[in-house]
Amino acid sequence: MSLLWDLAWRYSFGVRRRGFARLVSVISVAGMTLGVMALIVVMSVMNGFSREITQRILSVVPHIFVEVSSDYAFESDQILQQQAGVVATSRYLRTQALLSSGSFVSGARVMGVDSDSLAAVSPWLETVAAYLQQVPETRFGIVLSHSLAASLAVMPGDDLKMTLPDVVISPFGVFPKSKTLKVLGVFDLSINQSSADAFVALPTAERLVRRSFDGWQVRGQDLWQAPALARAINEALGPFGLQARDWTETQGSLFASIKMEKRMVAVLLFLVVVVAAFNLIATLAMSVQSRRKDIAVLGMMGLSKSQLTLVFLLHGLIMACVAIVVGCVLGVLLALKLPAIVHVLEMSLDFKVFDPSIYFISDLPSQLMWSDVGSVVVTALLLSIGASVYPAMRAAHISPAEVLRYE
Repeated sequence: MSLLWDLAWRYSFGVRRRGFARLVSVISVAGMTLGVMALIVVMSVMNGFSREITQRILSVVPHIFVEVSSDYAFESDQILQQQAGVVATSRYLRTQALLSSGSFVSGARVMGVDSDSLAAVSPWLETVAAYLQQVPETRFGIVLSHSLAASLAVMPGDDLKMTLPDVVISPFGVFPKSKTLKVLGVFDLSINQSSADAFVALPTAERLVRRSFDGWQVRGQDLWQAPALARAINEALGPFGLQARDWTETQGSLFASIKMEKRMVAVLLFLVVVVAAFNLIATLAMSVQSRRKDIAVLGMMGLSKSQLTLVFLLHGLIMACVAIVVGCVLGVLLALKLPAIVHVLEMSLDFKVFDPSIYFISDLPSQLMWSDVGSVVVTALLLSIGASVYPAMRAAHISPAEVLRYE
């Protein structure tokens, strides 16, 4: 076996190789290296984006929405708080409305919330809860998202008109229901999902909409256990008129699309590794062709076809391993240092990769996952082994008599 390894090593890094063959070999190794490095770096960046979106959106969105049906017979929040795994609850009422200020008009998702318990359910909305504490002084107040306030050209202290999907019947006819509210404050969560959100105090929402609360926002002990907690609530409290929906139902399509984007990008970059594998086939084929005499001599000396096949399989595997190891090391280092590298480039060239006024993040995120590195390495190795099979079999079927006939 040591002889086979020695031959494979000499064929891979021998100093007597011709210039063109050496160039093709270097290009093949470089292609595989770049493919592995690019896959690791891009998948790390996609993981970083997924982490940022998850942290920002799921820190605002409650773990569970518990909706009240028409046959709900209780009025106390304790029925939910007594459930195992429930940390905090907050009542809500949700509706759609049309907001207008002067000549500016915009649709909005209006949420009536309990300002006393909102921060316990969604910590990032603590600022909104603080603004809504002013409601006793300002009876009809509203808190707008930054995007909504900009589209309406209003600031804290300004008034705007809210038109609800309801009508008022008067002696003068039927008119859409509207109310003037004061802007108490503006919040910015830097996520598109909150760009059309507006918050009012729950008593204000109940008076405007003329109905009681819709249900509770619930925060559990563990975000990722929310589906199990929602099922437990449905089993325990479903007969009493409550229905729980966890964040995977309300936001699941968004995270499914993120996973799909990561898979598609990985598949596209995987084609780079496939092209590098084809280059490896060409390199090994040239190596076999240039060493026909050597292969014939080895056959005459007693090496079997299986041993000759193994020599060139090891030859391709050695080249692939060098490329994969170098690409893996470069990819891991670049993925770990990418935010710092981008920051240095931004400072040196005086530009921003992600403009905070346009994107919801200001820095390039990167999260290295060793499972991704392992999958890239295994995939590249399997492709390399597959690419080495055909040239190795060609080498094994070279006839020593035909090659050495005129020697």
